[in-house]
Amino acid sequence: DAGVTPTPVTAPSQEPGRGPRLEYETTLFTTGPVKVWVYLSPRNPVLNPDGLRYAISVDDGTPQVVNVTRATGADDTSMNRQWERNTSDNVNRTVTTHDITTPGRHTVKFWMVDPTVVVQKIVIDTGGLPTSYFGPPESTRARTR
Repeated sequence: DAGVTPTPVTAPSQEPGRGPRLEYETTLFTTGPVKVWVYLSPRNPVLNPDGLRYAISVDDGTPQVVNVTRATGADDTSMNRQWERNTSDNVNRTVTTHDITTPGRHTVKFWMVDPTVVVQKIVIDTGGLPTSYFGPPESTRARTR
């Protein structure tokens, strides 16, 4: 499967909350802490030697910046064990936690910070997400006419 990535790969870093983003509408039936898991293709940072970054927000919340290198411990410069695992599995999994105060429709926003980030999948965990190698299958979407 192909992922989603910003182009050009030489684009400058963006300030979270101001640049390009992906938006996903979802309906949540519960309140409280919600985890947003992001499955990314392993990539090297091209602009920021400190790591590869993106941001996540829900609705109009402040974007949470995630440094993939720090969050996963995968270091491409030293080719450490976590980097080996992430590249053999072809995924970097990172997580943020967001507080949902009202049930109903919400918008999850994935913000570009650094180029070369490739999004494979975004999973919203409202609790009880079973551990699995590939993550859960895509939710079915009921359409009304």
